[in-house]
Amino acid sequence: MKSALKAVSLWFGLFMVITVFAGAIAFTFTDFMNDRLFGTQRNVFIIILLLYGFYRGFRVYRLFRESGEA
Repeated sequence: MKSALKAVSLWFGLFMVITVFAGAIAFTFTDFMNDRLFGTQRNVFIIILLLYGFYRGFRVYRLFRESGEA
């Protein structure tokens, strides 16, 4: 049971990392929501997304390493 829960957590975490980085890329290189989020607020939001993506990526890496698959 624990193994299945770890596998689900690993895949969901990986999906979230990809989603967060895709959002950061979308906000960086497109004018997505440019009418509502612009200037310094937009840059801070992009930085927050990137930092959260790296944090989640590190957590997924640790979970992967602890599960014995690495």
